[in-house]
Amino acid sequence: GYHCDSYYFANGHAFFCAEFVSRGEVFGATGGDAWKAYLYDRKIKKVQRYSFQRPFVEVYDFTAGDPYSSKGLDEVATEVYPISNFIKREVSIPAFPEEKALRFVDGGDAVYQPDKECEVRKALLEAGVKYTGYKKDELDIISEHEVEKTELSYDKKIPEGDTAVLCNGFVTAEMGTNVTGFIKLCVNCKQNATLTVTFDEMLLDGKVDFRRMGCKNVVIYHLKAGEHYLLQTAEPYTFKYMNIIARDGEVEVSWAGVVRLDFNQSEIVRRISPKADEQLTRIYDAAVQSFRQNTLDIYMDCPSRERAGWLCDSFFTSRVERLLTGKSTVEHSFLENFLMEDNFEYLPEGMLPMCYPSDHPNGNFIPNWAMWYAIELREYLARTGDRGFVDEAKEKMYRLLGYFRKFENGDGLLEKLEKWVFVEWSRCNKLVQDINYPTNMLYCMFKEVLAELYGDAGLAREAEVLKKVIREQCRIGIFFGDNAVYGEDGVARLSGEITETAQYYAFFTGVATPEGDRELWDTMINDFGPERAENNKWEHIHPSNAFIGNYLRCEMIKQSGLKEKLESDIRGYFDYMALQTGTLWEIVTSTASCNHGFASHVLVWLDYLGYIE
Repeated sequence: GYHCDSYYFANGHAFFCAEFVSRGEVFGATGGDAWKAYLYDRKIKKVQRYSFQRPFVEVYDFTAGDPYSSKGLDEVATEVYPISNFIKREVSIPAFPEEKALRFVDGGDAVYQPDKECEVRKALLEAGVKYTGYKKDELDIISEHEVEKTELSYDKKIPEGDTAVLCNGFVTAEMGTNVTGFIKLCVNCKQNATLTVTFDEMLLDGKVDFRRMGCKNVVIYHLKAGEHYLLQTAEPYTFKYMNIIARDGEVEVSWAGVVRLDFNQSEIVRRISPKADEQLTRIYDAAVQSFRQNTLDIYMDCPSRERAGWLCDSFFTSRVERLLTGKSTVEHSFLENFLMEDNFEYLPEGMLPMCYPSDHPNGNFIPNWAMWYAIELREYLARTGDRGFVDEAKEKMYRLLGYFRKFENGDGLLEKLEKWVFVEWSRCNKLVQDINYPTNMLYCMFKEVLAELYGDAGLAREAEVLKKVIREQCRIGIFFGDNAVYGEDGVARLSGEITETAQYYAFFTGVATPEGDRELWDTMINDFGPERAENNKWEHIHPSNAFIGNYLRCEMIKQSGLKEKLESDIRGYFDYMALQTGTLWEIVTSTASCNHGFASHVLVWLDYLGYIE
């Protein structure tokens, strides 16, 4: 129980609940006074946050006692905490397979410099002030500084065989692909030593950068001489490479790897076709890895930095679950979470969290992402026929509509939306005010969906009018402009900026059609895509990023029936990712998460192309 706000867990009351069953009969359960609890002080409590989105890093001190015994631990009082409702578990239990590192790929000396001055970064200063956590002066140890004080020399001192003997040295272990799970090490400690593990999804300039995307990818163990340790982290992490660093004393590492925490492989019933070549098979494998590691009891965006259940991402991942398993079990659990709470603290009336379960005490939300709940709901109904669930969601959907009504101008367009108006990780997101047309295209689709789901003819008429207004207001030549900004005279005028992604939004939402916008349709398909950098004709059109522009583009090409073009784009967008990490990425570069759930949607297109059976 972390008792702090995060995107990973809701900040609720921690509890322990269990029952013991033999041959179908319960012979023991929690409750009453038969249980004893001890404070496991060998896990250091006052440590820094792992990331803004997740709680704390892990640090252990085993020098003062037996790590596997309650001897010497203080007994603490417990209380019975009544739970009135249990949520039925729908999703399958993970298989927890172990996966050993393939090889050591580097190694060398590790020199600890205890007096080295370290930079105090922004996250250290904000924890305990802008979000929950311990303030810098409260910390018992600053894990990132411990890593910074250790100078590693990458000298290719690679052990022969599977065992690494380290003393003031390190090795870099490589997994077969980017993986998610509990880091596991088998260690013999010859002398008192500090063992530090840093990790990441890729190497940068041949090195592990444990802070690459704002995380603190570090676990620290203080070990006692003469002990054999089976070390396994309490939290799951995502990595392809890890540095195992020993200082002060000698340790022998005989096994290094992970206990995987991901979607049970046995649930996946669709496989790549033998007719797929090596490249497409590699993309398939990377997509399945990305899906499995981001799908547990909900859909996550990434299994590393956040482990959060984001709307919009889920729209794409939900299609993959149905494709691979023939079911929508995780999707139901994911969508149901948003219906369980009557109101969300810190959010305005009617608004849905951008990700959930999660805490948003700063009041932040993405208005666009809330609309995707309804858009996914329509597909959920088509997939499952679960009309009862759709009806259950009706009140929340109309409360959401009521929230947006407050921002409609005289033309019915949303303007000056609050908080994090998000279109895509590209120039698009600099053009979200005052009137953002991709957002209004989505709003048009949102109204159409609600009209269809709930038989609302009035909303259907509103959507048609809005579609016409968008087409009339934001055209710049054959393209759709991104936004209009109010001048000092109170008149909104187009900014003149055009993004590639705005055009894909137009076609995805039905504001534009292949028949009515043939020149734009042909231009987008033929002149843009993975090779657009070679075409200088459209330099003034800001390029798309992976999410969601490139995905909406591939949807558009699928709609056109141009299978060869779709296959070419798939190869161009995804193979370099699969080659580097064996998973698919959040954006087109490696600066963010290299393992994102929505990215597995490439499987839907591979299936359309006949490569999945």
